Amino acid sequence: MSPTGRGRALLTLAWNNRLARGYLCLVEFLACYALFEDVYLRADTMFYVVPTLLTAPTNFLFTVAFAWIPTDAPFYLGLALGALVNAIVLGALVRRRRPSAATPV
Repeated sequence: MSPTGRGRALLTLAWNNRLARGYLCLVEFLACYALFEDVYLRADTMFYVVPTLLTAPTNFLFTVAFAWIPTDAPFYLGLALGALVNAIVLGALVRRRRPSAATPV
């Protein structure tokens, strides 16, 4: 399998079922709201904790890996990549749990 085919297969796991797609949409909404609150409202409500907890533990790994960037970018990169990895895992679990058509009843 080519590297492009492997990447496409992983993205299919993350986007080809309702559970993973709903998870990605929820994390995207919460991260966008946290960014809006951070940039425009300048509120000190610490809403960014909610998307951080939704994408844990993988988000922490990516945030630490990108910590050399001196802005808020590592936080948002960690959220995006952590959510993608978690969605891939959810998609793989759903695919494994779903009975195949070749299995006799």
